[in-house]
Amino acid sequence: MLKRTLFFQSPGFLKLENKQLCFNVKSCNGDCKKTVPLEDIGMIILENLQITITAALMQALANENIIAVFCDEKHMPASFFSAFSINSTAQKVVQAQLETTEAVKNRLWKQTVSAKIRNQAQVLFNNNRPHAERLLRFADNVKNGDPENMEGVAARFYFSAVSGTEKFSRDPEGSAPNPALNYGYAILRAAMARALTGSGLLCIAGIHHHNQYNPFCLADDIMEPYRPFVDEEVFSSEFYLNEPELNQEMKRKLLQLLAADVMIKGMKRPLMNAMSYTSASLVRCLCKEQSVIDYPEFPPCQTNTRH
Repeated sequence: MLKRTLFFQSPGFLKLENKQLCFNVKSCNGDCKKTVPLEDIGMIILENLQITITAALMQALANENIIAVFCDEKHMPASFFSAFSINSTAQKVVQAQLETTEAVKNRLWKQTVSAKIRNQAQVLFNNNRPHAERLLRFADNVKNGDPENMEGVAARFYFSAVSGTEKFSRDPEGSAPNPALNYGYAILRAAMARALTGSGLLCIAGIHHHNQYNPFCLADDIMEPYRPFVDEEVFSSEFYLNEPELNQEMKRKLLQLLAADVMIKGMKRPLMNAMSYTSASLVRCLCKEQSVIDYPEFPPCQTNTRH
């Protein structure tokens, strides 16, 4: 079942009522109450700084593994709330995660980087951009742990090709389309943290990213092959390239990516569901029940054929 993503833009009051999320909206026409069953929700996004949320609802969100994303005064995702773990076998999973050897982490990182570069190549194929074949060669040459930083080498060719200009710089503080990329990546990060937590994993313990100030290193690792799905949405449309700031329609379309079809294990699945498949396969890899992480791919393109 595909979980819903709820976006709250108006001032109001969020609380728990009869096992449902209840939102009392403040407006000039008086208060309006809306309710949604918790079991239908995967993520909520609170954009307005004048939204109040109760501790009881926060606890219920954690129990249901629902991510709450909080935006800043610029209406951009700034933080998110996630449960530590809701998985009944979390102790076994965490023990396997913490005991994973560097050799296994390096092998899994190789798979992750290779999957990311292959998806970047498909974005270039889909949009008739150069360097797609070059990126496929990069993907084939990634070594365990990516000591030669093929991820970074591929990124330089990829972003110049997908943007259509060598002047483009991937800068979190940069001009359009950077704000759209920032927004899409932030949503992916939160959704991936939800999937990993649901599988009993600790987001703080990454396989590659290591930062004492980052409690979501594993989410930053495993979301990498999902980034190109945001890239294609952003770079394939002038919609995101000419506007200096994000508008509500842009945000709505970026949020819809969580329901976009991706190919994983030979089947089409919504992107948010695919994340759960990826996180579950990572658990099997860490528990030595599987050797390869299941990552998504783009569905076959109807207009371009990859050779």
